[in-house]
Amino acid sequence: METKQKWYNRYIVGYLLILCPPLGLYGVYKSETIPLKWKKVTYAALAFAIIGGIILYSI
Repeated sequence: METKQKWYNRYIVGYLLILCPPLGLYGVYKSETIPLKWKKVTYAALAFAIIGGIILYSI
């Protein structure tokens, strides 16, 4: 019997990061196929964007 692959273990996570970031980030968090290195890079990019936005709009 085949087990159905979870949605967060497929390529759709990349599209969700662009189209619906909160759902895409959840998919990255839950994914078992994305290496830890790329998860950390994704979270660092999010943190950088948030900090950059705060600095940009506080000036």
